[in-house]
Amino acid sequence: MVRDFSVFALGILLLLFYGCVRAAPPEPAQLPQEARPFTPLWVQQSNENPAAVKQQLLSGFSDNLSDPYTIFLAYYDAIGGLEKLKSIKSSYSEGSIRLDGMEGSFRHWEKRPLKYRTEEKFDAVFQTEGDSGQVSWQLDTNGQVLLIKDHESQKRREIARRIELYEHLDRHSPVFTLTLKANTIVKGQECYQIVLTNRINGDISRFFINTNTLLMVKSISSQPDMEVITYYDDYRWIEGIQIPFHDFSTYLPWEKEEETTISRYTINPAVSEDFFAVPRRKRDFRFLTQKHSAVIPFLFAENILYLEVTVIPAWPDPMARTQQANKNPTAAVQPSTVRFSDNVSTRYWVLDSGASMSVIDADYAKELQLQQHGRIKGHGFGDLFSLSFATLPTYRVGSILFDPQTVFVVKNLTAQSYEPEIAGILGYDFLSRFVVEIDYDHKTVTLHDPEHYQCNSCTGTVVEAPLKYRTFTIPVTLDHRYRGDWSLDLGAHTSSIHFSFAEKNNLLQRRGIETISQGISGISFEKTVQFNDMETGGFHIDHPLVSIPLKRGKGATALGEIAGNLGNDILRHFNLILDYENQQVTFMKGKNFRNHPPRDKSGILIGRSEFRHPMISFVAPGSPAQKAGFQAGDIIVNVDDRKISSGTAVLPLRDILREEAGTTHIFTLTRNGQQIRLPLTLENLFPVAPDSGHFQKPQ
Repeated sequence: MVRDFSVFALGILLLLFYGCVRAAPPEPAQLPQEARPFTPLWVQQSNENPAAVKQQLLSGFSDNLSDPYTIFLAYYDAIGGLEKLKSIKSSYSEGSIRLDGMEGSFRHWEKRPLKYRTEEKFDAVFQTEGDSGQVSWQLDTNGQVLLIKDHESQKRREIARRIELYEHLDRHSPVFTLTLKANTIVKGQECYQIVLTNRINGDISRFFINTNTLLMVKSISSQPDMEVITYYDDYRWIEGIQIPFHDFSTYLPWEKEEETTISRYTINPAVSEDFFAVPRRKRDFRFLTQKHSAVIPFLFAENILYLEVTVIPAWPDPMARTQQANKNPTAAVQPSTVRFSDNVSTRYWVLDSGASMSVIDADYAKELQLQQHGRIKGHGFGDLFSLSFATLPTYRVGSILFDPQTVFVVKNLTAQSYEPEIAGILGYDFLSRFVVEIDYDHKTVTLHDPEHYQCNSCTGTVVEAPLKYRTFTIPVTLDHRYRGDWSLDLGAHTSSIHFSFAEKNNLLQRRGIETISQGISGISFEKTVQFNDMETGGFHIDHPLVSIPLKRGKGATALGEIAGNLGNDILRHFNLILDYENQQVTFMKGKNFRNHPPRDKSGILIGRSEFRHPMISFVAPGSPAQKAGFQAGDIIVNVDDRKISSGTAVLPLRDILREEAGTTHIFTLTRNGQQIRLPLTLENLFPVAPDSGHFQKPQ
């Protein structure tokens, strides 16, 4: 599965970098009492007697800059003064940007209050994000619009609003507190160190201000999911304001780098309010029938959904397509106008709601003669990996035809898969175009045109599921006490708790069975723990198995604002409706709601050797397999007198390890050049639950 690499907004703010992560403003009732709307002293009185107000703010402070509020005021004076800053109602900047291995350009507009628009253009991708003043939005490189509604982003937007009003300068603010720490050296410069905390969320900001020039040299923004370290230099005077024309940021733990250089900065340009409005999404798909939905069968193996995707390298009749689109851009393409050439390629792709963008295997992209661009770091479930970009030609899924799209390119995607081998991953920018209905009972995915969708037979529970990192987040409770927002991840075969949530709730010490999982980012080491109960959407699943990472890692397991990942081992108990436009998920009880799928009873993970021969990839400590003498690296040559050779399917071998407890299988293995025979008797690794779930309406 893939996680969002997130091309972060440029975030060149006049005052503080805090506004780089914004979201829709919360209603006052959603905020704690101390975070309700507040107008600071400076704003209340600045139009009456600004000098007197400033003197009042400074009253009682010593003149040796030993107070953090005094230092911040001195910093503002050094870059032009509060009065000049307050007179700035809008700004525009442009320049160059480097993001990891990609170089491009940016344009950035701001207008008070809280409106902004940032455009970033690279060779491989072009994306825009902004804030209309009412809601924050993103327009991705494939023309899809996402409204930012998750709770933590809403809180950060409220913080940005208050900072824009200079509330952080008021020592009586019910929200902000400035604290002065010991001076420190930053790149050879002695700096004041000021810490900004707030009572809306747990974010902490640190500012390093040169003791001589009183210019900001460095800032650190610490959030549960990441830490952003930024250095500022090349200050220049623009219309009475000093602006840092160069900054360099590092995003941890993802090890991402972003460098921006301003070439032009304009203060108070005329900018229309409409310029910041939420843009219209691009419509780049066509139904090949007269219907407004398509029912597509999926292969369900090892708790993963596989769809057939047909890539069409070249349209044989582009004029027919153009003429049809010009007549009615929203109409379905008539089957008679679509004639596929002989060089189409049909492969299995994984359906993955946890992938921020669709992905194609690098070797498959080369086979299709796709040109790759750029190089950027991404993070998977446990660690980091490298990505590039390519334009996927026209492709078809079921009876839906898609225009070319930009996708990630990763190495070894096909090589790391088993049965079936996959050529790519269908992620957010595929799924978000539709209302998506997942029917685990009949193994079908129905893609509905959102412009025509009506849910006439919905009998389940609708859950508000704001998209974060382009993935649905839903509330989940374990054992009636461990509550948090979890990602809904169709690309995950198991469910898991993130390290930060496990650490915070003392779950790292829970006993379980050690295991490993393989993803794009490599191997993750985890332990599988059985809980008593899981609740989401009013439904309860009894005795769920949930994985807990053994270390923090640098990928999704390190996220602090998301508690865990809900995979298909839990989701398969339901049928689902994923409504991307309204950011809602509907849970409907499936036919197998009360039935747990067969579980492993050996403690073995069977994979493949470098020569594609089935082998023992992992043996859990204390498991029946370890007690029987199995070791990681053993090559399987025979099971119950059945010959196993290179290319033998792995999944049927895994299936026999899920048979009834007490079943014995005889394995012939090759270890260090010698053959050995080991009997393996299966045992229940976890208590067996007769019923897997029940429904209880939320109180």
